[in-house]
Amino acid sequence: MKASQLPLLKHFADHCPHLFCQRVRVNPDIFDVILDQISDHLIFSNQSHNHQLPVAIQLAMFLNCVGHYVNAISPEYVAQWAGISTGSVINCTNCVMVAILDQHDTFMQFPALDSEDVAISRAYIQENSCPEWHNGILAADGSAFHLHAKPTLHGKTFFDRKSNYSLNCQVSILICLFFVIFARLPQLVILPHNLLIADYGIGFPRSVHDAYAFQYTWTSREHVELLGDWHWVWADSAYPSEPWCVVPFKKPRGGGS
Repeated sequence: MKASQLPLLKHFADHCPHLFCQRVRVNPDIFDVILDQISDHLIFSNQSHNHQLPVAIQLAMFLNCVGHYVNAISPEYVAQWAGISTGSVINCTNCVMVAILDQHDTFMQFPALDSEDVAISRAYIQENSCPEWHNGILAADGSAFHLHAKPTLHGKTFFDRKSNYSLNCQVSILICLFFVIFARLPQLVILPHNLLIADYGIGFPRSVHDAYAFQYTWTSREHVELLGDWHWVWADSAYPSEPWCVVPFKKPRGGGS
């Protein structure tokens, strides 16, 4: 019962990257980057004679937990996979979560209008559409975060139109390959070279309309400061039509053409 499968990760990383990715949901290079970012966090040091597990092992267990859903994972399953106690799995997961959340402000930053990322976005849009559209640098949409079960408090409000209990997450993403991949990824559009999410808002139940939830994002509240006079966000027809938020042409009231 204590035979750990963790040593296999080293072999998988060197010879079978797809198996490594199946276990921890990221490729070996991304795993190493995350490890470098969190290894020095104080949460992994203590004054006890019982030393913590190496950070790499704690991170592997955390990613194994969060990378699977519902019946595919449990603390007991991870404990058997890692060859440690269930309590240690919970403690390690909590430590890694604290370390990662403390990186939030390092990676979640709205890009300055004179930044390289915005320049790449504008150049790509101008090349693949028309010069007049090159200042539409962001795309906004809603994404559902499914919940394992109906919440006890106000549970009915979390029931969405697709018959799931979920949270409403509003995401604003810097565009680069927007016109290429938007049709295939209707919920989120990413900037391939750095996966940059510029802004997000979460907390409303999924039954809330996207346009209402979007009002409470930083992008919507501070659009004058963030977007200036000449830049805008692309969004679908569920969102309000504003000078800074461009949506498809809507059918006129009364059904006229």
